[in-house]
Amino acid sequence: MNTEKAPCIPYAFRKRKTDYRMGMAGEVLASAYLRLKGYELLCSNYRFAHREIDLIMRHDHQLVFVEVKTRAPDSLVCAPATVDFRKQMFLYTAASRYVQENHCTENIRFDIVWVERQGTSCRVVEHIQNAFSPFGG
Repeated sequence: MNTEKAPCIPYAFRKRKTDYRMGMAGEVLASAYLRLKGYELLCSNYRFAHREIDLIMRHDHQLVFVEVKTRAPDSLVCAPATVDFRKQMFLYTAASRYVQENHCTENIRFDIVWVERQGTSCRVVEHIQNAFSPFGG
């Protein structure tokens, strides 16, 4: 008889792992949603200097950097509000690097896709085009 106990995984770690999986599911859903709207996926989870851009897409001759926010329906803060000035600057830094590396010449914009968790599934709540500008406009 095996009397060994399964290792105890701290709640905080399990929660982070669950949040990570749900965030990834939200990104997959957002990507599919945007592709159905005619967007072309160029890259997902682009990383530079500890910054990450969830989705990089092309639409109507524009390079679109997409931040996907997946939230529970009872979340106290709406998803777009979580993309504060600091997060915007992180996204801008990574986007600038992507543009340099890939010699992009298109106009750029930053979108937010708000995804809501519903049990084990997700749904797109809102797609905010040109949600913010690093130039303050």
